Amino acid sequence: MSTAIARYAQQGLEIGRQFDTSILAGLKSPNTIEQYRMHFAAYSAFAGGWAAATQPATLALWRQHLYEAGYATRDGERRAYSVAAINQRLAAVRGVMAEAAQQGYISHELAEQFKAVRGLTQRANKERKNAHARTPISRADMQRMVDAPDQTTLAGRMHHALLLTLATCGMRISEAVALRAGDLQYVEDGERRGWVAYVLGKNMDAPEGRALGRQAKAAIDAWLVARAGAGVVSDYIFTGFTGRGDRDPQATPITRQAAWQLVRRYSEAVGLAHVKPHDIRRFVGTQLAKRDIRIAQKQLGHKRIETTAQHYVLDDTPVGVTDDLL
Repeated sequence: MSTAIARYAQQGLEIGRQFDTSILAGLKSPNTIEQYRMHFAAYSAFAGGWAAATQPATLALWRQHLYEAGYATRDGERRAYSVAAINQRLAAVRGVMAEAAQQGYISHELAEQFKAVRGLTQRANKERKNAHARTPISRADMQRMVDAPDQTTLAGRMHHALLLTLATCGMRISEAVALRAGDLQYVEDGERRGWVAYVLGKNMDAPEGRALGRQAKAAIDAWLVARAGAGVVSDYIFTGFTGRGDRDPQATPITRQAAWQLVRRYSEAVGLAHVKPHDIRRFVGTQLAKRDIRIAQKQLGHKRIETTAQHYVLDDTPVGVTDDLL
């Protein structure tokens, strides 16, 4: 790295003052900033120092490292990052650098050099396609999963409410953990009425409403009453525990990582392997698309219906559908 840094200095380019993702405040949603923070921290740790972190070459080296090294699961198994996951991390670093240039921390020329670091291609994606990237979930399996938590316990009530929220709303896990009681509103629209969760989705400037199943709202109410009885007051709906089981309930929201592990725990408990929170989002998209794919698009907050069709509808073509064509 020292040779690259020296060469960069010889070009007369300013490395700049130190900064972090706090410079994005007011420019990105809190969920996006949290994701950028995690990715930027991982990138900085790989760089090993501030001077190296502000070298575009370091980003290219990190890209190669992510592709070759992958990551370790909690049980020590090595897995490969998908191409999309790597490109998401690169985009986060480029985004932070672009704003750093806007605010005068680094030069615009340096930010442009970061922008020039390319993401991985679809060809690479084909070479390492994850067989479990999308795990279809049936309605029966989804019901077994949401019923799996022990609702006689405080933690079980929260887990049940969170799983039902994901399964009847289709919001992202990052949106669910940030949900506050004030985000839920009862809406009457002509003859239709029901509960709506207002979430600030990805790349959105203002919160948008997502229909929330009445079962989920009832489970949330039961959880909040039980939590209040334990002496916990919080604006956030899904709060966690610092101890095992029901011990030490907290007023702070659970983390994305904790919610991710919660989904994995209950899916495995009912015999479903490789289920991820986004698979539950795809479950919602698949079920709604059976009625009308535009309803699925609206519920998931997609700007383009092609996104819904290509990535969130997992049903196969019905058997026998072509029998009467001739």
